[in-house]
Amino acid sequence: MSLSKSPEVLFLGEGPRANYVEGALSSAYRVARVYGNQPLSGADAEPRLREFGLLVLSDYRSDNLTSAHQETLASAVERDGQGLLMIGGWSSFGGPRGSYYGSRVAELLPVEIAATDDRVNTPLGTVLVPRPESHPAIQSVHGQEYCAVVGYNGVRAKPGATVLIDGYALRLDGRTTPTLERSDTPVLTVWERGAGRVAALAPDMMPHWAGGILDWGDQRMTLSTGNEVGHLYVAFLVDLCRWLMRLT
Repeated sequence: MSLSKSPEVLFLGEGPRANYVEGALSSAYRVARVYGNQPLSGADAEPRLREFGLLVLSDYRSDNLTSAHQETLASAVERDGQGLLMIGGWSSFGGPRGSYYGSRVAELLPVEIAATDDRVNTPLGTVLVPRPESHPAIQSVHGQEYCAVVGYNGVRAKPGATVLIDGYALRLDGRTTPTLERSDTPVLTVWERGAGRVAALAPDMMPHWAGGILDWGDQRMTLSTGNEVGHLYVAFLVDLCRWLMRLT
């Protein structure tokens, strides 16, 4: 993909709660928004999919995308170099409200999706631990204090994919010292698919699964959407999307 292409993001995400992600991305990019309960429609929907540097699917039901939409998206990624990011939620990956299992989009992702409901809740928290190797997609949070989420979709990395962040679940039974147990699910997985870059972010980035990641960082930021978050929450999403659009 040419760097002259507009760094504009098409964000397909669930209702008002998605304002957190939309606001974070809007701090660095132009964002076009389609709410999660609205399918893509209109004669120009398919060609419009190709106009963006990045497509973000965040709790956006798979049945909102027709087979033609998904083929256009696949071509935009594999041939044109468009970036693709799927963020976890009840309507993402193998979630019960719109699973992507067996879909054309699933073929693009660097993770395997389960055929059944893949939601995993960790009420004590799952700590996000970047792998030691530095990577431009997570440069702002590498070496920073960790944060935690309280749920994610139970995906698995495909062969050839790169895991950038692991999850460690906090275990506490009241009788022994608290421990951190590494999850089988990678928190953030990336790869290159044809000419494009694709990332799978297993936890949600908005309430309730987002947990402490919304407050990640000791500096407070008020987003254009009115939500207040920690500065590393914004930096994490901005850096990841910058890498996906080949702007670094």
